[in-house]
Amino acid sequence: MGAIPAALLLMAFNAVMSALDTVFVRLVAGEVHPLEIAFFRNLFSLITLFLILPRGERTLDGNGLWPLHGLRAVIKLAAMLTYFVAITMLPIALVTAIAFSMPLFVVVGSMMFLGEGVGRHRLIALGAGLAGMLIILRPPGVEAGLGFALAVLSAILFAGVALLMKVSSGREAPLRIVWCNLLVTVPVALVVALPVWVWPSPQALTLMALQGIGGLFAQLSVARSMKLADASLVIPVDFLRLPIAAFLGLALFGEPLEIWVLVGGAVIFAGVVYSARTESRLSRLSS
Repeated sequence: MGAIPAALLLMAFNAVMSALDTVFVRLVAGEVHPLEIAFFRNLFSLITLFLILPRGERTLDGNGLWPLHGLRAVIKLAAMLTYFVAITMLPIALVTAIAFSMPLFVVVGSMMFLGEGVGRHRLIALGAGLAGMLIILRPPGVEAGLGFALAVLSAILFAGVALLMKVSSGREAPLRIVWCNLLVTVPVALVVALPVWVWPSPQALTLMALQGIGGLFAQLSVARSMKLADASLVIPVDFLRLPIAAFLGLALFGEPLEIWVLVGGAVIFAGVVYSARTESRLSRLSS
């Protein structure tokens, strides 16, 4: 298989796993608190990474970045919690559509905190994100209540996680960053989950194991996909997770298909794709 088809398949795998992630949370949330779901998701990701990481890289050497890893772990845990709670309060397709705004918050953060230029393409992408949010809020029954606020907050927090990873990526390999992050996240998540702890059933534990393992491999698939092909080529494939999530929500939970949610998600994602393609073109011109 050629590099480009492989890259597209890897990104498609990420889209499927991202959609399934919301389903796993919805299926388990009736039995296990979102705090505990976050713990088990990270625990199984850590176990999986331990098995695939070369022995020489399973160390506690943080390369002087432990404060940054710790901050990133705490923010990521908060992002997961708000995302998981939003999933229990809103239709799966709606949460997925809102999650597409995360790269746009990364753009805002990179301009505010990393001193990166604005650029017309970034302003257009941000405008598309705002327009998409307004479209999503248009249907009757979709209100900017607590669930919507938590979904947006999770996108902002995940953007913060991405920015911190960008800061540390110049001094540490991506897998090592994930390893150090999980070493902090798992014990912190356990402590936070203890007040609401219940022993999960074998079925719930299996679903959370699939969630943790699948989430890790989805993350690795994105990284590998970006190495095989331009980001501007593979990023559009990620949009598959919205119709997949909408279909799963309808088939498994009887959630109605809201056309405006799909349209709003498409507008937000179009802004992301436009910005990514422009960034890629400008990068090639400057090299």
